[in-house]
Amino acid sequence: MFRYWTVFLFVLAVPLLVTAQKDYKGRVLDAKTNAPIPYVNIGVVDKGIGTVSQEDGLFHLLLDKRLFSPNDKVLFSSLGYDNLEIHISEIQFAFNEYPEVRLQPKIEELNEVVVTNFKGEFVADDIGYKNRGENVFGYWKDNVALGGQLATRIRVKSGLRKLNELGFEIWSSTSDSVLVRINFYDVSSFGIPKQNLNTSGENILYTIMRGQRFADIDLTPYSIYVKDDFVVSLELLKVYGGEDLGLVMAAINFDTDSFRKFASQDEWETLPNSAMAYYLKTSLLLSTKAAERSKRKKQRKVRNLSMISGFSIYRGRMLSNVKIRNLRTKELIYTDAGGRFKIHARPKDVLCFQKEGYETKCYEIGKKNTLNAQMYLDTK
Repeated sequence: MFRYWTVFLFVLAVPLLVTAQKDYKGRVLDAKTNAPIPYVNIGVVDKGIGTVSQEDGLFHLLLDKRLFSPNDKVLFSSLGYDNLEIHISEIQFAFNEYPEVRLQPKIEELNEVVVTNFKGEFVADDIGYKNRGENVFGYWKDNVALGGQLATRIRVKSGLRKLNELGFEIWSSTSDSVLVRINFYDVSSFGIPKQNLNTSGENILYTIMRGQRFADIDLTPYSIYVKDDFVVSLELLKVYGGEDLGLVMAAINFDTDSFRKFASQDEWETLPNSAMAYYLKTSLLLSTKAAERSKRKKQRKVRNLSMISGFSIYRGRMLSNVKIRNLRTKELIYTDAGGRFKIHARPKDVLCFQKEGYETKCYEIGKKNTLNAQMYLDTK
């Protein structure tokens, strides 16, 4: 994914430098409230030319109308709003002002209520893909691809499930911070991402900081439910800092498909047999009997795992609320008020300790069942 993603950006960036383009700009507003709409996807459909609006609704899109047919369209789309299409032939370039583009809020539809005598309960079920030390990764490079996405199909057993938390691993970032949007899509009959499953009308935004190793995003406020395979995507919205974008994230080789978009409103390209290491905590609806079997199975697994315990320490002082993650199992815990922790692990597992204001420290587990983690202030 690393190699192909770089080539893809380079090939499509070349025309931006050699053609006579004009700046199509404006401000996207709510048609009813006149409030600016941030992070609207704006672009020429399936042409790799796109961007997103800023926090204040302003946007700039470089266009050379000679490169497109009169039937090509610029598409404006945003969660909670009806799509707006403008034919290339109708585009007007303004020089000293930002013409208003107004989007109509979608009419809220009541969710269908299903009455059933099914007896069951939601049971915790971790899904997705985890990098366990493989040298496989995916990344973005250059900051010309606002609205670009890296997505992976998550294969699951059928059944109603709620998405509770998304996690992924960051290997490096050259920017001060990167703002991304998390998207969840249904899978079309052609196997590519289709309809956005986030019906809350609220964008799921997350800022990746320089030096950050892990991301954990709470999804419970958005009430996202799936019934079968679905697609998870990270979408580039903004790059902070003077350096160009260089964001590298863990991936794995796996029998599923990944997808990418170069920019807003571009077409999806499929990357077979590869997966971004996106993993999720979910709740799966099971019958009462199946739920009990699932719980007993998990209890047996837990009993068979060894435990590592110890303290997180800074200059002889125990540190509370330190985040500890096992890189193999992805189990996540926090130290208690006295700085103590206990986590499942086995020899050669790697435990990483994180706390704001301190360097991230990782330790490989040896034969001992105790570990005291020495922490140091982050001086960057």
